[in-house]
Order: sequence, then structure tokens, then C-alpha cells
Amino acid sequence: MEKDIKKFCVPEWSKDQIAYQLFVDRFNRSKNYKNGKQEGRNYRIWGEMPHWEQDEMGEFHNNDFFCGNLKGIEEKLDYLKSLSVGIIYLSPINESLYRYERYASTNHMEIDPDVGTFQDLENLHNKANELGMHVILDIAFNHCCSDNPIFQEALQNPNSKYRNWFKFDENGNYEYWYGLFKDMPVFNQENQEFQNYVYGEDGVIAKFAPYVDGFRLDLAENLIPSLLEGIRNRANANKTHLILGEFWNKVPSEILGKGIDCPTNYLYTNAILKFVVNGENEYLGWQIFDMLDGYPQETIDTMFNSLDTHDIVRAITILSGKYIRTGYECIWKIDEPPSPWHVDNKFLTQEFRKFEHENDKLLPDEYNLAKNRLKVAIILQYFLPGIPCIYYGTEVGLHGFKDPFNRKCFPWGKEDVELLNFYQCIGKFRKQYKGKNSNFKIILSNQNIFAFERENQENSVFVAINRGTEAQKIDIPENYKESNKTFKLNVDGDCLLPYGGIVILK
Repeated sequence: MEKDIKKFCVPEWSKDQIAYQLFVDRFNRSKNYKNGKQEGRNYRIWGEMPHWEQDEMGEFHNNDFFCGNLKGIEEKLDYLKSLSVGIIYLSPINESLYRYERYASTNHMEIDPDVGTFQDLENLHNKANELGMHVILDIAFNHCCSDNPIFQEALQNPNSKYRNWFKFDENGNYEYWYGLFKDMPVFNQENQEFQNYVYGEDGVIAKFAPYVDGFRLDLAENLIPSLLEGIRNRANANKTHLILGEFWNKVPSEILGKGIDCPTNYLYTNAILKFVVNGENEYLGWQIFDMLDGYPQETIDTMFNSLDTHDIVRAITILSGKYIRTGYECIWKIDEPPSPWHVDNKFLTQEFRKFEHENDKLLPDEYNLAKNRLKVAIILQYFLPGIPCIYYGTEVGLHGFKDPFNRKCFPWGKEDVELLNFYQCIGKFRKQYKGKNSNFKIILSNQNIFAFERENQENSVFVAINRGTEAQKIDIPENYKESNKTFKLNVDGDCLLPYGGIVILK
């Protein structure tokens, strides 16, 4: 793809930011928001381990609510500001009867009563903007909850106007997400009435757009181009929003600037972690240049680079080396076959979750190794092209395998203060650097050292990290030696000590 073919604009505020992804139910619960308990929900005490076992029917549920809310986020804006956060990325807040994560909604048009109200969302948005932060909201349009009244009418009445909003066969069977989750019927995205519901003048996007600065589209890889385009156009009808799409692979060029602006950049996530854990430097370099060569500049400047998210193993657990298998395409796919939990072509979810639970706690040596590795990974994350995105709690030591163990409550009062201080310091340093429209050059790359330079008309940066256990001498380019803007981690003169790094601005 020729970059000059794709001309589009993202909001200027979205560049050179640090993002913070939080699960609304698990970030912070304000006592200043009172709401009656909803029938059928399993309410939990803050900080307890999320439920992970199957019920007596052998089923698994996402029905334990810790009641984090919008007012709770508003009360922690100063905390987010201390991390130099410029973009707050909220998990879905749409009404969802029995699912705390709200990725399967029972009413897309309303905010879940345990989360707050539109007034609460407006207050959060306004106060965040006053502090120089912007809010983007995650919404899932690929599917809904089977308890959604729209789906229930379609299910029970073949003549319902909503019948064609979903995918029924001639026997009345409906298509559901991934062929596994029967409580998540998928929408028929081709249906025009459904599209109007999503992005029409009185649709979901139009209702939420005034209260946020952007949207993150869940499963954007599964949304058809016309739906993506309609969402982006509606969101931008009155002001330009940032449209972030969930993509696990490279984004097709025809979608960028038309359907979405930028992706969740899991390709960088995997490449950074693989280098820091296994020393796969060539893979890291290849992924970087593949993005730089294949994406428009507006996308490069705003793609979200995370070290972990709600859908993968927590970075600290990955970096501890605890049951991380080599030779797999993605470092976090510990439950891919073959595994101890794949028997007779079936996946033993209960046994896998039992393993996750029994191995959740990290020993001191495991945690210290993970923290050392995390710091050098953060340096890469913060200074490679794109937007670094913190997954809530990683900055204070939260760890865990896959869902639900990567979605624990934020441990207020039990933070790893030393790790938090590192995040705060590197965040302040990163805010000094203006990286948009930069060129990129690898200076040195081997199994332990990765050093690169980025330069534009405004400034330049030299970055080098050592993932190894032995000190490594590096050659700092002459034009950086006189700079007084330096961030150092385990550095002695011109040597990067084990798990060391240096960043120099000029």
C-alpha cells in the first residue's frame, strides 16, 4: 500500500499520548454512587478472586459484579494524570443483565445501572477533558446477549421485524459467537435496520458520541466494512472522534481511514514480549517494519501498543516465565493444543482454570524476574511508534493467567509502589517526546540488545535496552552524548547492566 494514497485525519489530541485501558467493573467503586442491587447478579466484595469454577450444570458465567463505576473513575483522574495518561479507554458500559464485562449487551442504548448514568458519563468526560485527558468507549456490535429483548422477540416470533437482525436457519436455530457461546447471538450486519440501530440519527453511536472522544470497536475484524464506515461517519458527524478497532492481525488497507483509524496492535504486543522473554530480535524488527511499511502515518501515530489486555495473560505472568511455552505464534496462547487440557478433541475448561488458580500466585523470585523484564519491555512500548497503552493494574503489580484471572480488582492500598513510581517517571519523560511523523532506524539488534533511533523535524530519540543477564557495552551516537534529557534504568557509564535501558532525547 502506498502511504500517499491513504489521506485521512485523526484528532490531533490523539497523537503522542499514553492510554490507559480499564475494566469499569474492576477499576474503582465510588461510595458516592448509590444503586439498588439488580436481580440475578452475584455481588462480590472488592478484591476477592473472581469466580472461576463451573456451576452444578457444568457452565461458566461472567456474573460476579464488583461494581466499579463511572464516579469511581472520576475520583481517580488525578491518579491517571500522575501516570501522564492522555486517553482513558473504558470497557463497555452498556446495560448487560448478567455479564459484568458487558461485551454482550441487553440494551445498547442504555448505561448499565451499576455503572452509573449519562450524567455520570458526562461529568467524567468533562472533568477528564479539563485535565487534558480524553475518553474512548468500547462497544460490541458483533453480538448481543441472549437475554436482550430484541433477540428474545426474534427468537420467539419468526414474523418479528427483528428476525432478520440475526441469523436463523430454516429450523429456527440461530448463529452464535464462535460456535461456542450460545448466550451471545451474532447480529446480521447486512440488515439495514440493524445498521440504522447502530449508526442512524437516533442510533447507539449518535447517542453516546457527545459523551466521549472516541470509540473502541470490539471484534472489529468481524465487522463488515459498510458497518465500520457508517459508525465512523456517524461518530464524526459533529466532531472528529478516534476510532480504534480490535484487530489481532494486520488491518486490511481499505479499512484504515474509512472504517477505523487505528488498531489494537497485538502484533507489537507479541513481538515485544517474545524479544524480552526469548530474545527473538529479528521477529521484533520484522514486525516493526511491517507496520511502518504497511500503515498510513496517521495509523502509525495512533495504534495502541499494549503489553497485556483483558483477553490475554497478564504481562507480569508472561514475563515471569511461568508456564510460557516456546515455539508458538503468540506467547500468551498457553491453552492452545496440544496441551494437558486437550483430551479427545475437547478442551477441559474446568481443569485449565483450576491450573490457573493454583498457579496464580508468583513466588518472590518469579515476581522480581517479571518486574525486571517488564521495565525493559515498557521502555520499548513507550518509545516505539504508536501509543503505549497500560492495562489497569499492571503498573502496580497485578498478574494472572487468562480470563477471569487477568480481570481482578485494582488493589487499592496494596500497590507495588516501586513499580508504580517507575511508570510515573517514564510517563513524565515520554510526555517530553513528540514522536509523530518520525522515521525509524535500528542501530543494534541481537538476542540481548535492541537499540533504535527515531527522528522528525521537532526532535529525536535514541533508545537501547538490554534484556540479558550480563552487562553489555553500547555505543551512544555522538550527537546524543551532550543531551541532558536522559532516562536511565540500570546503566553504568556506557554499559547497560542486566535488564537495563537508556533513552536520550535530543
